Amino acid sequence: MSAAVFHDQGPEGVELSELARYERLQDARERGLVVTSMDLPHWIVRHGREYALCVETANRERALAAIAEFEADERTRGEERKLEPFQIPKLAVVFTVLVMALLYRVQIAIAPSLVERGIADDALIRAGEWWRCFTALTLHGDSEHLASNLSFAFVVFAFAYGRFGIGFGLLGTVIGGALGHALNSIAHFSDGHRSLGSSTALFAALGLLSGAELIARIQHKGRARWPLIVPIGVAIAFLGLFGGAGGVKPDGTPVPVGRVDLGAHLFGLAAGVAVGAFLYRLGVRAQTNARAQIIAGGVAMLALPAAWWLASR
Repeated sequence: MSAAVFHDQGPEGVELSELARYERLQDARERGLVVTSMDLPHWIVRHGREYALCVETANRERALAAIAEFEADERTRGEERKLEPFQIPKLAVVFTVLVMALLYRVQIAIAPSLVERGIADDALIRAGEWWRCFTALTLHGDSEHLASNLSFAFVVFAFAYGRFGIGFGLLGTVIGGALGHALNSIAHFSDGHRSLGSSTALFAALGLLSGAELIARIQHKGRARWPLIVPIGVAIAFLGLFGGAGGVKPDGTPVPVGRVDLGAHLFGLAAGVAVGAFLYRLGVRAQTNARAQIIAGGVAMLALPAAWWLASR
């Protein structure tokens, strides 16, 4: 940019003064808008490969002051927030879903009495059998229940792993699901209640995403507060669409709503939001170093067999 000044005759004999010259026409136009905002006319005159921004000589000092303020704001403005890299670890997602299917095959092959020990019986959980909060995450009501969970799992694990990494995404899902069952047992303190199914963990994984997005929006200064409801609203919408209705069987008959544990889904989602917000606040991302991801994933994978070991005793 050149700061040379010249005087010329504009339209109808108006004396013009040059404010500055720019190599790009866009830069001259942006500064021209600054001048226009002061209700001052301006002209852009081409000189070779440069573009001169001109105003009437009487308005030159005012225009220079406005452009100087604009330039200062441009220099002090923070760099635009870069989007975090996001990649879906496809192989890990497929492997997780296959493990869920394999666990169901194991479930139907083992003795029903052992399966019974893994169900989230709220009275027994409150009595001290806390491991049922974990074991229930590996069980399914039937093949239709399994198919529904597997289709949901593809979506939530893809984004949970993409946001937090495989290790922390899995750990957050397991912890959130277990907390969901624990909270559900407290909510049913006055009545007998039993539940099972990995859907509680899947809603916890959905909650991880909502909690992380909520904190990200809070930390993004300068944004209006109403967008904070978006991540929570999306989670509740998913809960209403997929977590609170009985659905329909392949033959067209409705699945009884009573078989769908809305409380477990709701508390799994709420626990996931809290865990996701906590992990994001700690700075856990998909780019967190590989060693930490491996440790987190190892803890998650050991927690479930350890819980079944306690249940089998």
